[in-house]
Amino acid sequence: MRSWKSLFLVTVMLLLVPAAAFANGGWQVDVRGGMALPMGDYGDAFKSGLLIGMDASHMMTPMLAIGVDGNYIKNSPTDDSQTALDATFGAGTDAEAKFVHYGAHVKYMLGTKGSKAIPYMVGGVGLYNAKFGITPPGGPEVSDSETKFGLRGGVGANFMVGTSWGIGVQADFHDVMTSGQSSQFIGLAAGLHFNLTPASHQ
Repeated sequence: MRSWKSLFLVTVMLLLVPAAAFANGGWQVDVRGGMALPMGDYGDAFKSGLLIGMDASHMMTPMLAIGVDGNYIKNSPTDDSQTALDATFGAGTDAEAKFVHYGAHVKYMLGTKGSKAIPYMVGGVGLYNAKFGITPPGGPEVSDSETKFGLRGGVGANFMVGTSWGIGVQADFHDVMTSGQSSQFIGLAAGLHFNLTPASHQ
């Protein structure tokens, strides 16, 4: 219940921003692909896997942007975890962990207007739907899922190639408050960065 209240509070805060503040800003969209590196207890059970992400940000000032974001993460068991699964359920047991993340973020640009390379810091909150599934040989999948509140923070940089597009890279740390413990991972991704409308800061 607390996770839903927290996201609701963040959404209300964003909606309360005066419309006039958006008048001179521009929209930026990033599409990325990369890896999710599990940490801690999560890293003991699962190894690095796929990460696909997208976010849209609105420039509030030349240095500050707010926006929404989403990620899809998929991890497979480590070799030790796979050995334990095969010993328990039979050789060839399949298992995976998936996260579907959606949230809101704030970005602070560290570059200056007109720069070809624009580093930034990012912080955000959101909900993470976590699904853990095991499929024994010849049997149906047994899975458990839950949606929990999480935090993320990191750094990135956009390298402008043209006037309205470039290459973006980002590294961020995610902390998901799953039942009993936090599930933590680092996202490393790169992709395309677009300025959809003229902005006071590219």
